[in-house]
Amino acid sequence: MSCRIFFRTAASTLFGCSKTILAGNSLPINVIIITEENNDIFPQEWQVISVMLLSGETDFLNDVDLLIPSDISGLEADVLAQTWLIEEMFVCNLVKPVGKRLSRNVYDLLLSVGDYHHQIIDQPPTVSEIQLSGLKIGTKKAIENLEIINFHQYQLACSDILSLPVAAYRSYVKSIKFTEAVLEEALQVEQELIAEKPKKTSKVNLLSQWLQNTFDSQWQLLLQIPSLAIATRSTVDFESNPDEIAILIKQISEQDEHYKRKAAKRLGEIAVRNVNAIEALVDLIRNTQDDETLWVAVESLWKINPGNPAAGVRRVKLIDLGMQLRSEAVALAVALVPKGASQVGVLLQVYSTDAQTQDIAASKPLLHLPPGLKLILLSETGDILREVIARNADVYIQLKLNGERGEKFSVKVALEAASITEDFEI
Repeated sequence: MSCRIFFRTAASTLFGCSKTILAGNSLPINVIIITEENNDIFPQEWQVISVMLLSGETDFLNDVDLLIPSDISGLEADVLAQTWLIEEMFVCNLVKPVGKRLSRNVYDLLLSVGDYHHQIIDQPPTVSEIQLSGLKIGTKKAIENLEIINFHQYQLACSDILSLPVAAYRSYVKSIKFTEAVLEEALQVEQELIAEKPKKTSKVNLLSQWLQNTFDSQWQLLLQIPSLAIATRSTVDFESNPDEIAILIKQISEQDEHYKRKAAKRLGEIAVRNVNAIEALVDLIRNTQDDETLWVAVESLWKINPGNPAAGVRRVKLIDLGMQLRSEAVALAVALVPKGASQVGVLLQVYSTDAQTQDIAASKPLLHLPPGLKLILLSETGDILREVIARNADVYIQLKLNGERGEKFSVKVALEAASITEDFEI
């Protein structure tokens, strides 16, 4: 009966929640700042951030609303971190910082619990990991307990006071920018019509010859692998540890692809020239049916044992788009890995590099690609199959594909009106 009463009065109750907050008749809303939004359409005074909402209703402790004790948060009382409820809000609506800065471990655990609830990741943090951090997790299942479901509905409605102004402002900006967007699109079409035809190499790159170590002189051996310039949540210890290597090798033989990839990636960081690790990665490359696992293993093997035949072939070529600014240039890297008798896996990468060096293969990748740079996969007839576009902080962009021997495709690298196309035959 209480459930029915809640839903029968939901409209007035939930509206009253936001109305009470606006009237200043409720306690302040506490949030944890998650990320800032990089959106050029918002002026400085209307910058948007993402936040995780906190609640003082600690009686609703469950498997996704974790309790943060006051000695960890620095607040006056314990609070629930609503890991499932992350909303956008304006920075200008923040009043002041309160409490303590959470440790990185606590922050990561909260995000991971929410990510698992929304099926973004495959495995949640363990109960012991959560408890060791000082957080508390409940035994109730949020998706099964009706009381928790009602609580979530109420909290979601209350969060509208943060998210609705952002949504309204987005609509406002979209409406006033409509004419500008139409004009910009028209100008872009005009530029494409008057631009020169894309440069295209007349020579077809025969990848089957690459596997026989026969290359055109323009394609050089790749000696540097582009790496991400922005750190992930976790820190990395690159010191070799024989015990850890042995554990990782054992994990590679497990059935779960997620753990295989994780173990293979870690071996590439700590197992340089380790014979057992090399053998494990070679075996994984030869037997895995998962493309993501394959390329993680190839990258790691290439790091710890460059030149190993099982890691396939890698070559790089400088791409001349006539846009070399401040000694920046663009390189196209192509990696091949045989997959069975007739199939070949292909990895295409584009990254920025030093245009002044005479040896493009030995030059180190620069921090970021020019925003808007496109890597486009074309069919033999010129149809676009896939494309990826560089964002502001991208170190490199890449595409993966599988093909049969004799199959033809093209790769186009483009920035604004300038582009170049390379033709390939597997």
